[in-house]
Amino acid sequence: MTRARRKLLLVGDSSTLCRHPFFGELLAYVKAVGGYRTAREVAY
Repeated sequence: MTRARRKLLLVGDSSTLCRHPFFGELLAYVKAVGGYRTAREVAY
């Protein structure tokens, strides 16, 4: 991962990422600010 200047896209299985403390907190934050979308939401 590198420093994102405008946008950071994470692609992966959220249930797997949540097992790691850092990514679990990051995912919780992203969901809280409305930045989380599933692959199905993006595909349409």
